[in-house]
Amino acid sequence: MRNYWLVARHEYRRTVLRRAFVLLTLAIPIAFAALITLAVVVELASENRLPVGYVDHAGFLEESRQHTLSDPEDRIEVRAFADEEAARAALEREEIQAFFVIPAGYPTSLETQLYYWTDPLNNSAWGDFDDFMRVNLLASYPEAVQARLLEGSDITVYDIASRRTFGANDITLILPFIGTIFFFIATMSASGYMLQVVADEKENRTMELMLTSITPGQLILGKGMGLLAAALTQLAIYLATALIGLAIARQYVPSLQHATMPWGYVGLMFLYFLPSYVLISAIMVAIGSAVTELQQAQQVAGLLNLVFMSPLFFLIFIFMNPAGLLPTLLSLFPPTAFLTISLRWGLGTVPLWQLLLSWLLLVASAGFMMWAAARIFRVGMLRYGQPLSLTAAMQAVRRQS
Repeated sequence: MRNYWLVARHEYRRTVLRRAFVLLTLAIPIAFAALITLAVVVELASENRLPVGYVDHAGFLEESRQHTLSDPEDRIEVRAFADEEAARAALEREEIQAFFVIPAGYPTSLETQLYYWTDPLNNSAWGDFDDFMRVNLLASYPEAVQARLLEGSDITVYDIASRRTFGANDITLILPFIGTIFFFIATMSASGYMLQVVADEKENRTMELMLTSITPGQLILGKGMGLLAAALTQLAIYLATALIGLAIARQYVPSLQHATMPWGYVGLMFLYFLPSYVLISAIMVAIGSAVTELQQAQQVAGLLNLVFMSPLFFLIFIFMNPAGLLPTLLSLFPPTAFLTISLRWGLGTVPLWQLLLSWLLLVASAGFMMWAAARIFRVGMLRYGQPLSLTAAMQAVRRQS
């Protein structure tokens, strides 16, 4: 057991100190920070704090009612004008950014007119004027009713089958695509590192020395756990960066102010990520042990990476029918389970039996592949300099220890 931890610790340190690992780990947070900064700059640059005017031919709007709204000092001022000529003159003098003309039959007639020069109203101005209209339309109602109607709807959908809830402010639909990017980075890193690890130690002949004090199974498991710890470190940095970035961005971007993090989804994906990473790492060890040239191993690894990412090729079918036959089969196939469950979970509910069966198949496949990779690795070392055919690899797996 001590040897296993020594290998895992050595592989972890070796991986996280690689220049490529450090650059990749820093590149994503820097790019995300640049994206958040750009979004904040664009939002601030596009924000026009000039008042919004209106001409009320219906005769029900009172300018003073805007001060009864919550946080009036943070809202765009709404200014009344007697007629279109006065409002247009104020617009030409750039005293207001736009003005509405409310028809005489409002709200029976909803054909309001909006006048502006070149830039239309942004979301903030639209929302503030919309609140001003609603507070005037609700003026005849009791204060409690006004407050509730102004608060708006907060719809939460409860799924009885999965006991999940879907809120209007959840960002569950966005997270699968973020998870896809992280999984792609992790799988590419795992394949590259595991192939490089096996190839390097086979080329410099240190593998024979290591196998005198540790079994092939312990060696493969230790290397796999070391790389898994490095991947989790990388993902933890990404997650922390995302949370910090969103916390900063929501202060400036109104659409993010009420967004909530679906931690149930994050926990589920963590449970799926661990065996998925172990599975692809074990496959790459088996490939690296069976071939003699790193370039050949990388070509095979590239094809296998496409298998893990193949749910993206069937994205249209998953979107159209998340509970269909093809998404279900992809959920139960271990290499595609992570991405498929991630996408389906973001779009709707996944039956509990499918989640349990999919996860158990994934864990069993990862465990079997680690065991098989150790056997292929041992046979590959005995046949140093000679590649293993598929038949020889299968025989190595079936051979009794």
